Amino acid sequence: MRQASTPVRSLHKMGLGINLGGTIFGLVALNPSVARLGERRERGRVLNEAWMRFQTIGTLAMGVTVAMWRLGGLKEAESDIDTTVAGIKNVLLGGALITSVASTIAGRRIARQAPEGATPVESGAEPAPETPEEAARSQRLSAFLGSATVALVAGVLGLSSALEVRAMEKLDKSQGFLSRLFG
Repeated sequence: MRQASTPVRSLHKMGLGINLGGTIFGLVALNPSVARLGERRERGRVLNEAWMRFQTIGTLAMGVTVAMWRLGGLKEAESDIDTTVAGIKNVLLGGALITSVASTIAGRRIARQAPEGATPVESGAEPAPETPEEAARSQRLSAFLGSATVALVAGVLGLSSALEVRAMEKLDKSQGFLSRLFG
C-alpha cells in the first residue's frame, strides 16, 4: 500500500482547515456583523476588504490542498485504501476548488462596482436597495458559493477521516496476520 508523507498530509489538512474556518467565520460572523455599521457604503468597503484579504489566503490554501492531493501522492495512497471513497473525495475537492475560485471572482466583481470597494450593502449576504444590479447578483451568488464551499470542504474532511480509519483497520489486519504467522 502506497503512503503519502506526513508533510503532504499536513499541508492537505491545513489547506482544508484554513478554507473551512475562514469561510465559516465570514458567513457566520463577518457578513451579519457589518449590518451594525451605519452607512451602507462603509459596510461594503469593510466587507470587500476583509473578504479580499481572506480569499487571497483561502484560494492559495485550496490550491495547496488540491496540489497535495493530485501531485503529492495522497490521491494514490487513499485510492489504495478505498477507490470509491477516494473518488467521491476527488469530486468534492474539485467542487470546493471551483466554488472557492468562483467566489473570489464574484467578490472582485462586487468590489469593482464602487471606488475603494464601497459598494452599498445591507449585510454581507444581502444587497441594499441602491446596490448596482450586477453587484447584487454577484453578492447573492457569492453567498451561495460560500455555503457550497463549506458543505464541500466539510465533506472532504469527513471522507478524509473515513479513509484514515480504513487505513488503520487495514494496518491492524495486516499486523494481526503477521503476528499469527510469526508470533
